[in-house]
Amino acid sequence: MRPLRPLRLAAPDVSFAPGEAVAYFLLAVALDIVMGLPMLPQVLGGALLNPDSYMRLVRLQDSLAQHTLVDRVLRDGSGAGTVVHWSHLLDGALLLLAAPPHLFLDQRQALFWAAAALGPVGLGLLGAALAWVLAPLSARRWRWSAPVLAATSLPIIGYALPGVAHHHIALALAVTMAAGWALRTPTAGPTAGWHLGLWAAVGIWLSPETMPFLLLIWSGLGLAWLLHPRQAAFGAALRTSGSGFLLLTAAAFALDPPQDGYAGTEIDRLSLVYLALALAVCAIGWMLAGLDRRAISPVRRGSLGVLVAVIGIGVWLALFPRVRLGPGGLMDANDAREFFGVITEMQPVTSLAAALRELATGALATAALLALAIRTRSPLWGYGALCGGIALVLGVMHVRFATYPAAFAAAALPMILTRGSAAALHHARKFALPGALAVLAVFLIGPHLGDSAAALAARRPPAPPLPSCSVRHIAPLLAPYAGKVVLADVNDTPELLYRTRVLTVGSLYHENVAAFRRLRAAWRSQPGDAEPAAVKATGAALVLFCPHAARSPLVADLPPETLWDRLNRAAPPGWLTEVGRDKGSGNVLYRIGGTAAAVAR
Repeated sequence: MRPLRPLRLAAPDVSFAPGEAVAYFLLAVALDIVMGLPMLPQVLGGALLNPDSYMRLVRLQDSLAQHTLVDRVLRDGSGAGTVVHWSHLLDGALLLLAAPPHLFLDQRQALFWAAAALGPVGLGLLGAALAWVLAPLSARRWRWSAPVLAATSLPIIGYALPGVAHHHIALALAVTMAAGWALRTPTAGPTAGWHLGLWAAVGIWLSPETMPFLLLIWSGLGLAWLLHPRQAAFGAALRTSGSGFLLLTAAAFALDPPQDGYAGTEIDRLSLVYLALALAVCAIGWMLAGLDRRAISPVRRGSLGVLVAVIGIGVWLALFPRVRLGPGGLMDANDAREFFGVITEMQPVTSLAAALRELATGALATAALLALAIRTRSPLWGYGALCGGIALVLGVMHVRFATYPAAFAAAALPMILTRGSAAALHHARKFALPGALAVLAVFLIGPHLGDSAAALAARRPPAPPLPSCSVRHIAPLLAPYAGKVVLADVNDTPELLYRTRVLTVGSLYHENVAAFRRLRAAWRSQPGDAEPAAVKATGAALVLFCPHAARSPLVADLPPETLWDRLNRAAPPGWLTEVGRDKGSGNVLYRIGGTAAAVAR
């Protein structure tokens, strides 16, 4: 029986030059812009590509206007406000990107172009990081495949196109950098640990969504510590990574506490919950490093190390049990079903086409690592395959997590091509290059076959053109009604707040589920001769509506006699009177009771 083989790494400073990072950054940015060409005219015309991008700018502009960090968007929730739970770290990145254009443009315009550029810049950094993460195990001639796969992977590019200002790419970057430094601990020891801890803190500060992946990285480092009792670098890295994680997390917590203050225990943003996690990780790291300095047997050392880690994380989970529930811990089951049920990125992967699109490359990379683990009898490669499998499971549960198996595949691809071509050269030299190119084609083209097959299956006869329903040019229509509450499509709420001065009923941010439920109930109401109680409960003075080909998921389970359906048939109830329309987009504005002049006042 062959002995277990340790994972060997080359010195990272020798294997990856700064010039490579710049080249991969530019390659990823260029491909990102090419992938975004169909939407680029919209962005150049002044539109961002998802609601969260507008909401981020609304909150940032409120912070700048009030000269302090704010979490509550005051004009949502019918004027009661809605807490948007994002940390302010990405706001700082937007301000940094906005500084050069602000020399020539006003603040609002400069921030818009910073938001438009955030996706390509983020993807460029991620592409360079993915090429770097496994650089000690990959040949330089194949590293370009990492940024190419990242920039063409649909789960990644959806959050990275020009005009998308979101934190998902930054999260993947933080996890990638943390993993890369964990892999460099055999050669860089304590220094690698400091980098790992600091990047982990950045990830948690951006969003605790990174927490499961960071714990997997530390668990992998702990496994290496367990398997190599005579290699002090792992214990030293665990100690310094815990220290770096605690120091930066504590500083971020002091600068950017949750809305409820330092005692708040929010599980969806940096709070006391994650300061306690940092303390636990730091304590575990110091204890494991301390065991390395004691003259005890490897079996006893390993047993005590596992016990320390289990107790540390177990106590943390016992103190904050809601963390175990994930998004389900944010609200009760009924609210979660109604709220998350209308958010696309929170849906599971349920079709073959979606699985190919979102998860195919991650599954291929996981299978490759599993084969490598079996061939080399390496527990660490086996653990890498396990991490890929966990990322795939999370991606199946929620589409938003598909970014991580896609990034996992992009990082692994150069190493897979390196090992595959080396094996082919050994056994059949003439097939080395064609084989590598075939593998590359499977990774690059395979996921797109799902979309092509779905498009062919769903092909229908041409339908009459529908209005765009865009609210990009809605400001003149709503200008007379500044300060009034408008009932509108929940997906339009952030852009309405960005472009107008009206108040909105609700949005898809879980810190104000009550406002969302009022909006949902209003659209589901059964119109009669008088304004329904559900509409009155919103405080709305106006209704903004645009006809759609498909029914809204808010009313999909009801007979087609709701307020939404009546307006979609252009048959408004008697208590609504049309006061204007935007012919270019198809949006129609109705007032609720009274006269138009009275509503405007």
